[in-house]
Amino acid sequence: MNPILCAAFFLSGAAALLFETLWFRHAGLVLGNSIWASSTVLASFMAGLALGNAVAARLGTRLRRPLLLYAILETVVGVSGAGVVFLLPILGVWYKPLLTFFAENARATHVAGLALAAVLMLVPTTAMGLTLPLVTRALTAQRVAFGRALGRLYGWNTLGGVAGALGGELLLVPALGLRGTALVAMSCNLVAAVAALRLARRAEEGSDALVPSPPIDPAPGRAWPLLAATLLAGACLLSLEVVWFRFLQLFLFGSQLVFAAMLAVVLLGIGLGGLAAGRILAWRDDAWRWLPAVSVVAGLTTLFTYVAFDPRAGGRLYHGSDAATTLLFSLRLMVPTSFLSGMVFTFLGRLLRFRVGDDIATTGLATLANTLGAMAGAPLAGFVLLPWLGVDRAFFSVIIGYGAVAILSLIGGCWPGPTRLRRGSLVGVSLLYLAGVVLFPFGLMRNHFVRLSLSSYDGDGSRVVAYREGLLETISYLRTDWGGHPVSYRLITNGYSMSSTSLSAQRYMRLFVYLALALRPESRSALLISYGVGSTAKALSDARQLRSIDVVDVSPDILNLSNQLFDPPESSPLRDRRTRVHIEDGRFFLATSRDRFDLITGEPPPPLAAGIVNLYTREYFQLVHSRLTPGGMVTYWLPVHSLDLAASRAVVGAFCSVFSDCVLWNGSGRDWVLTGSRGGIPGRSEEELARQWQDPVVAPTLSRLGLDGPEQLGAIFIADAAQLAEWTAGVRALDDDHPGRLSIRHAGTEDVAEYLRLKDCRNTEPRFMRSDWVRRVWPEELRLRTSRAFPLQCAFDDQSDGRRKPDRLAQLHEVLEGSSLRTLVLLMVDSDPAIVQIARAASDAGERHPELAYHLGAAALAERRYDEAALRFGQAAKGGVIEMGSPLYRALALGLAGNRDTAQNDLETYAPAEPWLQAGRAWLLEWLRAPEARGKVASTRTAPER
Repeated sequence: MNPILCAAFFLSGAAALLFETLWFRHAGLVLGNSIWASSTVLASFMAGLALGNAVAARLGTRLRRPLLLYAILETVVGVSGAGVVFLLPILGVWYKPLLTFFAENARATHVAGLALAAVLMLVPTTAMGLTLPLVTRALTAQRVAFGRALGRLYGWNTLGGVAGALGGELLLVPALGLRGTALVAMSCNLVAAVAALRLARRAEEGSDALVPSPPIDPAPGRAWPLLAATLLAGACLLSLEVVWFRFLQLFLFGSQLVFAAMLAVVLLGIGLGGLAAGRILAWRDDAWRWLPAVSVVAGLTTLFTYVAFDPRAGGRLYHGSDAATTLLFSLRLMVPTSFLSGMVFTFLGRLLRFRVGDDIATTGLATLANTLGAMAGAPLAGFVLLPWLGVDRAFFSVIIGYGAVAILSLIGGCWPGPTRLRRGSLVGVSLLYLAGVVLFPFGLMRNHFVRLSLSSYDGDGSRVVAYREGLLETISYLRTDWGGHPVSYRLITNGYSMSSTSLSAQRYMRLFVYLALALRPESRSALLISYGVGSTAKALSDARQLRSIDVVDVSPDILNLSNQLFDPPESSPLRDRRTRVHIEDGRFFLATSRDRFDLITGEPPPPLAAGIVNLYTREYFQLVHSRLTPGGMVTYWLPVHSLDLAASRAVVGAFCSVFSDCVLWNGSGRDWVLTGSRGGIPGRSEEELARQWQDPVVAPTLSRLGLDGPEQLGAIFIADAAQLAEWTAGVRALDDDHPGRLSIRHAGTEDVAEYLRLKDCRNTEPRFMRSDWVRRVWPEELRLRTSRAFPLQCAFDDQSDGRRKPDRLAQLHEVLEGSSLRTLVLLMVDSDPAIVQIARAASDAGERHPELAYHLGAAALAERRYDEAALRFGQAAKGGVIEMGSPLYRALALGLAGNRDTAQNDLETYAPAEPWLQAGRAWLLEWLRAPEARGKVASTRTAPER
């Protein structure tokens, strides 16, 4: 009977974790993925478990047929749990009008969400809370000691949770979707129910008759200190779980898989700890006397694993997002304390049995106290410890908590007894514990771990200028300087680069606005989902025709820290009188807002981040479509650099299934832009498309980004709806029920090759010219001029993709002779408009040094002032700045200025080492010697599509 019950309870644990995961996913779709929404769902889940525990504790010995009742409860859990998964989306449609009614009151909205979550999860979670007490009683009825029974069942149930957490994320959700996974979870419950029914029938036939609970062993003390210790132990572990997850995100990208793997490791430790404690109690029933020492050791291991944690492999920092790396890091950090916590719960339950006397009541009270503690611990860590105290002090608080568990167990009568070994061990570990508390290394997080996580960004010379351990994430702002002045900022959340103000990042983020306002210049209202570093918001606030700007973001800390990126701070778009800020999940805001918008644009976190898939599904895009005014536009981020080919096609398929006039644009590198409209974009005159270049505020920014006219805007075209339909053929669109279609795999070599082929200018130019959408929207004369701008876009792509092609000098010559673009020239010679601006100010102040001369030469070259460019590059070369190619650029400038002999003589004595410099020197010499060969380029580009 024992193995069958343990197997049934293993399946029950797997089903419980599957249902919990599925409920969180569906609740995120209805209530959003803000911290308030997730806390609401967790609180509702824990409250249901606690209610079930309380019912078990209350009824106690009156539950005479535990196996039969257990079978009924497993059936209830399976059917009602699956029902929640199937009904929640339907109820969400009915519930949205009520949420809209409360939309102006965030607190009322979340209370309404709590009510929905609590009502839906009440039946299955209450049934879950009853199961452990019942099965424990069934096992002790077979003359299995209570402590061993509790430990075995608690352990196997928790190990089932490990299987549910990993199996659901790795196998079931990707293969079956959410509803299919719910059916698998229900099947696990039903199998457990059938097994319990067969065992109950055997018991009724007399082979395994229920026997009375064994007599209570005499032990002094009262129950309340033990219940308090059990509650505190639950609070410590759940608080620690939240702190661990936050800490590890410095080194692990927070995807759904990563969170599932971390949770599985915690559950693995707890389960093994419960099994070990049950085995020890079977060997020696008084092993519970080790409880105070085990609690103290749990505090010590929490300290030691934190201080000793090292994410480096072979001295090299490893940032990972795969299951193997997550398991490796998590095992080091979490398993020891989780294992000891599983032992603590089992020992506390065994000791509490002395005070209560009944198996079901004891288990019910123990699980009730532990669940209530867990229910308090998670929000305590998320809302108090981390944002108010930080990671260091949060760890310290938990360590103190484990010490308090030991003290409460002593008050409850858990003395070591007469054995000298137990007494000596308790004294020894207590002294070590006190030493650890006194010597706790405050500042370790910021001074060591944060710096370690940011060390991968040291190569660009950036430094931390802002740091905050906020409500949702650990935030760092890095600043890259040149000449002591800021060039760009980078936003790092939890060790991951989320956004930047670099030129390439500015280009694609501002294109969200510039594309939309070129195609729909009559727009008056805009909604921005996810703020980032504020580049898109700044483009919106620069647009004088907009009358209202709504910004939605879940992180108040990111918004608060962003003002320092703007000089003066008053220029921040958040301080614009037209801007309204909403601290909310973007999907939830769209579902509850009563407003409609002419423009909706969004740059959420990377799609593979936990919960962000909800902002890329077909249902989400349908919600966006419903909030647009007639003719309104949406522009949306497609970060193909973080997606494999199948995932990118699934997102594009979802978007284009809603927006029939979808168009894909090349933002910068592999950060692309999707656009669509509600009702279609009418044909535009050239004057309308070029209106932004007449704006005294917007035009200089457009030029700085390399967009000197509508021709450059058109040249970022990749494909229209018909062409994208061919690209996505055979791929199922991403939808709410199948989040696994967004693969956990990042773009590989073959994926990157396909992305480069798709955006290659020799492929996009023919698509542009034969596109029906372009023929309808783009004026014919402008369309013909735009076709000639595609080679320039190829040059931009080479820079943004970091490719140093052998024909770089020839390509630079083409750009200089065939266009008036300035920013592209600066990028091609490794300069930047921001650096040029700093260099000019420094030169005006009297500074002189070779790097300054180099960037002034780059500026002169970009402005086609070739004599000055040759002079400046010559000064840079004499000063030793030659690895950037200054001798070659000097020779090119001399040649373009007509001083070919001088340029040729300089090159005769120049012998570069790098291949691209050697190729550039050879081309320059050929060009200088044979003027008729000007502009002749040996192409190294990929072949066009056939």
